[in-house]
Amino acid sequence: MDARTYARLRPRIAALTRERRAAWAMLAAVWAGLLLAGGGLGLYLLRLGGRPVHLLASLAAAGALAGWLTPTLLYPFKERFKRELVKPLLEGSLEAVAYAPLGSVSVLDLEGSLLFKTVPPDEVTGEDLVVARRGEVGIRFSELRAGGGLRRKPRLGGERLVYEAPVFQGLFFVADFNKPSPGIVVAYPERWFLARPQIELERVRMEDPRFERLFKVFASDRIFAFYALSPAFMETLAAFARGAGPVAFSIVYGKLYLALAGGKNRLEPPLLGTLYSPRLYQGFLGEVELFLKLVDDLRLNRRIWGQMS
Repeated sequence: MDARTYARLRPRIAALTRERRAAWAMLAAVWAGLLLAGGGLGLYLLRLGGRPVHLLASLAAAGALAGWLTPTLLYPFKERFKRELVKPLLEGSLEAVAYAPLGSVSVLDLEGSLLFKTVPPDEVTGEDLVVARRGEVGIRFSELRAGGGLRRKPRLGGERLVYEAPVFQGLFFVADFNKPSPGIVVAYPERWFLARPQIELERVRMEDPRFERLFKVFASDRIFAFYALSPAFMETLAAFARGAGPVAFSIVYGKLYLALAGGKNRLEPPLLGTLYSPRLYQGFLGEVELFLKLVDDLRLNRRIWGQMS
């Protein structure tokens, strides 16, 4: 984050710090009030001839109700944190930034990337959608969760509920170059959510040994793969992938897709600690900057667009 962006954010961070303090005060009041009410009810039951277990049950019920209310009480602060900071954080790198906290990239983007197994549309959820531009390239990304959850599995004499891990959970990027490229490249690490490409593609061995160790590359045409994955492109991805979770990407007829797996929401504000530390935002910004470097490399790569002529 540059100094100008940070200076622009400081007044917003100050207001958010005050709002978080107010949210904690409200939360403490709710917990104290409910526990006092539960304790009072338990003592009243004891006076009527009840047992100590009735006091404990009243306190447990009050604590459970307070716990159930906690996310609702903290939600306004979390939502305002994202609304106040996401656009200013990104406006230095992107143009025409729009942010929708409850939006996500579409199921069509997920399927079009060729990176995942087919997932029913009702099993794809997301949040924190950003739509913007980088020059003439359309950019969109969001947190995404595809598949997973409880499933009914048959067993002898009936059914049982089994939890299945998501097909994907993490940050998903799409760049639309608004012009066709003459081929497809799909690359993912050894341990990925998809055992093999969904269409017939050729396994391509890349010349960069570090990149080859990190990614299995498949392409519709090996010449296109060598053109598209420039040394700078591979070096950028390899350097990032060594210190991150699973990373996969694809180039499909004029669109770049990047999937960064990870269960943690990148934009979730901390409930404790300072909001002023630039390190708090560097993880999210670093992933966005990675994607934009890849976009710029492809945008300036005349060989892949020139092949159409």
